[in-house]
Amino acid sequence: MVRFLRKYTGTILILVVLTLVALWWANNRSFDQNVMDDVTRHADINEDTLLEDENSSNLLEQSYYKYYYSYVGQGFSDVSDLHITIPSTDYSSISAEGTSIEQNLDGQFGSVVALQDEKSWVEYEVSIPSDGFYQIGMDYYALEGKRSGLVRSIQVDGGYPFYQAKQVEFQRMWQEYGDPWYDNQDNEYNPKREEVFGWQYRDFIDAEAKVAEGFRFFLSKGTHTIRIEAIREPGAIGQLHIYAPKTVPNYAEVSETYANNGYKETTGINLKFQAELSTLRSDPTLKRIEDREPDTEPFSSSSKVLNSFGGLSWRDGGQWAEWEIEVPESGLYNIGARFGQWFLNGFPVQRKVYINGELPFKEMNSVPFPYKQEWQISNLSQSNEEDYLFYLEKGTNTIRMEVQVGDLGEVLELVSDTSQKMSLLTREVIRVTGTNPDPNADWKLERNIPNIIERLETMAWNIEDAITLLTLFGVEEGSSELSTLYEARGVLVDMSKDTRSIPARLLQFRELQSALGLWVNNLSKQSLLLDYLIVKSPDQEWPRPAAPIIVRVGTSISDLALTFTNNYGGVGTVYDKDEEVLDVWIARGRDWADIIKQMIDEDFTPESGIKINVNVIPANQMQLLMLANTSGLAPDVALGVEGEVPIDFAVRNALVDLGSFDDYEEVAARFRPGALIPYKYDGGNFALPENQNFFMLFYRKDIMAELGYSEDEMPETWDDVMELIPILQQNGMDFFYPHAINDTKQAINEFAPFLFQNGGDFYVESGSKSALDSPEALKAMKMWTGLFTNYKIEKQADFYNRFRSGEMPIGVADYSTYILLSTAAPELTGWWGMKPMPGIKQENGEINRSTGGLAQTGIIFKSSDRQAEAWEFLKWWTSADAQERFGSELEALLGVEARWNTANVEALQRLPWQAQDIEAILEQWEWFREREVVLGGYYTTRYIANMWNEIVLSGRIVRESVEDGVKEIDKELSKKREEFGLDLASEGGTTE
Repeated sequence: MVRFLRKYTGTILILVVLTLVALWWANNRSFDQNVMDDVTRHADINEDTLLEDENSSNLLEQSYYKYYYSYVGQGFSDVSDLHITIPSTDYSSISAEGTSIEQNLDGQFGSVVALQDEKSWVEYEVSIPSDGFYQIGMDYYALEGKRSGLVRSIQVDGGYPFYQAKQVEFQRMWQEYGDPWYDNQDNEYNPKREEVFGWQYRDFIDAEAKVAEGFRFFLSKGTHTIRIEAIREPGAIGQLHIYAPKTVPNYAEVSETYANNGYKETTGINLKFQAELSTLRSDPTLKRIEDREPDTEPFSSSSKVLNSFGGLSWRDGGQWAEWEIEVPESGLYNIGARFGQWFLNGFPVQRKVYINGELPFKEMNSVPFPYKQEWQISNLSQSNEEDYLFYLEKGTNTIRMEVQVGDLGEVLELVSDTSQKMSLLTREVIRVTGTNPDPNADWKLERNIPNIIERLETMAWNIEDAITLLTLFGVEEGSSELSTLYEARGVLVDMSKDTRSIPARLLQFRELQSALGLWVNNLSKQSLLLDYLIVKSPDQEWPRPAAPIIVRVGTSISDLALTFTNNYGGVGTVYDKDEEVLDVWIARGRDWADIIKQMIDEDFTPESGIKINVNVIPANQMQLLMLANTSGLAPDVALGVEGEVPIDFAVRNALVDLGSFDDYEEVAARFRPGALIPYKYDGGNFALPENQNFFMLFYRKDIMAELGYSEDEMPETWDDVMELIPILQQNGMDFFYPHAINDTKQAINEFAPFLFQNGGDFYVESGSKSALDSPEALKAMKMWTGLFTNYKIEKQADFYNRFRSGEMPIGVADYSTYILLSTAAPELTGWWGMKPMPGIKQENGEINRSTGGLAQTGIIFKSSDRQAEAWEFLKWWTSADAQERFGSELEALLGVEARWNTANVEALQRLPWQAQDIEAILEQWEWFREREVVLGGYYTTRYIANMWNEIVLSGRIVRESVEDGVKEIDKELSKKREEFGLDLASEGGTTE
C-alpha cells in the first residue's frame, strides 16, 4: 500500500485538487439563499427621485392591483344585492360617426347599438346608490370583421381607472367546419374553422388574465358616466350590467348543497371525450395537433393523426375552448384530463373551468396543471390529493376551459414594478455620472441620489417576496427558472452594499432589466396540451397517464424505421411523378407550408387544373437550391427564397425572365416599384417579392410630452433627431437606431436609408464598381456612424424592453417591434405611436424617407418544362386574394405574432391592422426602395460592417476606411464578373 501511495502520489494529489476545485465550483455556482439575512426591510421609505418631476410613469394609468388595493386600504368593500341593467340604446351620448343601430340580431334585445369603426364610442349614465366596488359586464355580438377578437376601452367619468381598462377583449366564437381532410398518405389535417355568430356575455376582465376575477370598479354614491370605445373590430352591445360582485361558494359549501339536494354519486360510469373534438373555441388558432406518445388517442404508427388539442397556441390570457359531454344519468362525477404540461419549466399553468356556463365552485377559478416532462392524468382540483365531485344532469353538458394567469398576476406585477424602478434609478445615475462615467471616480451617489441604498434594498426585498410567492405557488426553491430573480436579488444587494460600484455596473444593470422583462413575458404564456377529458363515477379508476417505457421505445424504433421510407419533404397530397405536376419547394416552416398546400388543393388546383407537389426545405439553406439546379433536380418554382439569391441564379441563366410573360407589368403593379429593384438583371426581371420588412419611427407619447414634444413634433428629419438626442441624454435617456453587431448581413440594411436619402447608390457602371466613395455615400457614412461616435447612442440594445421601461422613448425599428408592442405591452396602450422613419429634406421641400427591407421571393427555374403553368401559380400566389387568405390563416394558426408582412399593397390593407397604423405604414411605403443585388455584392455587405467597426470601435477616419473598403469591393466585383464572362461595356450586373 505504501509503495502504491509513493508511486502514485502525484496522480492522487492532482485528483484531490481537481475534486476540491469541482466542489468549490459546484458550491459557488448556486445562488446564496441567505443573501437577504442582513438586508434591512424598510416599512415605509421615501422613494422620491431626482426625476420625480420628469417621471413619465406618473402619467401612465396605475395598474388594476394598485387601484383596487388603494380603495381597500381606505376601508371600501364590495356592495351587495344590486344589479342594474341598461339597454344599449339608453345611452346618454354617442359618437357622431362609426356607430349604427342594428335590429333583432339573432332575435334578441331588439334595437341595439353597434360600434362599427375604431374610436367610435357610446356613453351611459348610471345612478349608484352607495359607495363600494361594483363589477361591470355586457352582452355583445361580434359583427363580421377581420377575424380578430373585439377590443374595447372602458372609461369611468372621463378617465381610465387603470391601464388594463384601456384594452378589454371580447372574443369571437369559432367552430370546425366539415371534417378533417387527409392527403393520399393518410396524414390528417385540420378542418377549416368558421366563425359562429351569436350573443355572448362577458364581464370586463383583464385581457391578459393576470387578474383572477372580473374587475372591481370603485363607484361612489351618485351619478357616473361609463364610456365604451371601440379599439378593434365591430360589434354590438345588447345590455350593460352593473352589479354587486359575485360571491362564488367554495367546494365545502357546494358539497353541503349536494347533500341538501340529495345528489348521489354515480357508479360504474367511465367516459372519455377527445379534446381535439372541441365544439367551440375563442380563437381560430386553437386547433388539433399531433402527438406521438403511444397512449395518446387515437394513435397511428404509420401516419400523422391530429389526436390532441392546444399546445403552444393555447397560451394567451382569455383564450377558451368548450366541449359537449353526454352523460347517461344525473349525479355526481369526477372530472379530469390527460394533459401534457412540459412548456413552462418548473411552473404549473392554470385554467378557469366552467360547467354549463358557470363556475361550479371557487376552486375552479384557477385550476393548476403541474409541470412534468411526460403526460399526466389529473382530476380538476387544486392538487391530486383532493377529489372534487361535480353535479351533471343527464344528457348534454358543457365544459369550458379558459387560460388563467391570475395567481401569478401579482408576482409578475411585482417584478415588472421592480424593473421599472431599476430603469428609473439607471437614469438617475446617468444624470449624475454622464453616459460614459469614469469607473475610478468616487461619484458619492448616496449624496446625489435620495435614499439610494434604501431603494436598492427595497427592490431586493420585492424580488425576494416574488420568489417566496412563487415557492408557495409550487415552484421549487433553487429552481433554474428562478435564476433570473436570484441574480437580480444578488445584484441589488451587492449594489446597496457598495454604491461606488454602480457606475461601472450599469451595463449589467440594464441587461438584468431586460432579462426581467423577458422573464415576465415568458411566464405570461400558459401553454397546455390536452388528449382527452375524463368524466367518471367515483368508484372507477383513473387511466394510466402514459405508455410503459418499453412501448415508447418500440414506437421510437418504428418511427425511425419509417424515416427510411416516408417522404417527409412532401406536404399534403403527393402526386405520382408520371403525372403532369408542378414541383414547388418552400423554404419556410412546416406550418407555413401546410397552409400553402391546403390553399393550393382547395383553391388553385380546382380552378386551374394544375396539380402541385409541395416540398419543404430549410429556410436558411439556399445552397440546396443551387445544388439542385447544378444536378438537374431543380423544382419548377421556389418560394421563400432570400432576396439576394435570385440574381445568383439569373447570372447563371437558371431562372425564367418573368418580364417575358405578357401580363408581367400587370402583376408587377401589385408591389411598390422600389420592391422590384433587387430582382432586375441584364434587362430582365427574375423574381416577385412575397413579403417585405419596413422600418418605422416608434415613440412614447407620454415621455416625449414630458420633454416638450407633441405628436405633431416628432422628428421628421435626421437633423431633428440629432437635435433631440442631447436632450434625451441629458435626461438619462437615449435614441435607438438598430445595429446587429453579431449579424454583419444586417449592416448593409442599416446603412441603406442614409445612403438612399442622401441621393447615393451602392454601385455605378451597371454594378461593375462600388459607389461608396462618392460624396453622397461618404456623407451617409458619416451620418450613420456619427450617431454612435458623435452622439454616443447605444451600439446595441434591447429596444422593446427599454422602450417599455422609458430609457429609450423613441427610436427606429422594424415591424416586429410593432407586433411586440401591440401584443405584449398592455400598460402602454394608447401611450405609444408609430410614424414614418426620419429622412432628409430635399430642395423641393419633400422629405426623402427612402428605406428598404429585403425579404423573401418567388422564382421560376428555367429548367422547368411547365413554365406557363409555373407563372400561373406564381401569379395566383402573389395575388391579393391569396395573400390575404394566407395572412389570415397564418395568424389564425400561430397568432398575431406571425402576422404576414405581405409585399402585395392591396393585401396588406386587408389584413387586421389598426387604421392609424396602416396609414403610417403606407406613407412609409411611398418611399420604399430596395438596394441592387450584383455579382460579388457579398463583399459590399462584409465591408460595410467592417467600416462601421473600424470607424465606431477603432476610431478610424471615415474616408480612409471607406476608400480602403471600396478598393477591396471593386476587386471582388471585377473578379466575379470576369469569372462569369460578363462584358463590362454592355452587360451590367443590374439594369433598370
